[in-house]
Amino acid sequence: MSTKKDPFILALPKGRVFKDFLPKLENTPFALKDNFENSRKMLLDTRHPDLKVLIIRGWDVPAYITSGAAHLGVVGKDILIEKEDEEFVELLDLEIGKCRLSLAGKSNLNSTSSRLRVATKYPKSAISYMNSIGIQAEIIYLHGSQEIAPVLGLADVIIDLVDTGNTLKENGMKELDKISDISTRLIVNKASLKTRSRLIAEITDALK
Repeated sequence: MSTKKDPFILALPKGRVFKDFLPKLENTPFALKDNFENSRKMLLDTRHPDLKVLIIRGWDVPAYITSGAAHLGVVGKDILIEKEDEEFVELLDLEIGKCRLSLAGKSNLNSTSSRLRVATKYPKSAISYMNSIGIQAEIIYLHGSQEIAPVLGLADVIIDLVDTGNTLKENGMKELDKISDISTRLIVNKASLKTRSRLIAEITDALK
């Protein structure tokens, strides 16, 4: 019977965060060995014999970590807030992908408003925030292109990630209120903290 351990899986999100994160691995024993730019593989080899990198959608990272299909994951705090009922432990603020979750619209909120239509892909954050300012929200879930919703009358305001604010300006909107600062975090499967603790510690130390 083989006693070889299953590979240790680090789940990384596609896109900007993936590109920002790779330099953190570059001069470590965990750097990618596969050329990801010319590959369609989702599971990539690294210099470490036990570590493989899984490339998936950021929104799917918590599910892979919770289920144990992956051991470590890299994901934005905006997603973690929405997935806070899932089982994972947040280990480290990687201090990349910095931005903010904000309320934005064409004009300031009318203080007499008691109900607003809010376009967002962050329903949990949106409901919590709107409740905190005493306004009942009708949540309109949009996975993307939230900025156009108030322009076309689909929503009154949006709650979305803001970096420079240029996209808002180009669509005739402005940032009305910052809800929370966002950055990219390292999360871990709870059981893996015990069963693969040595490798987790080595990877975490390399990322600090």
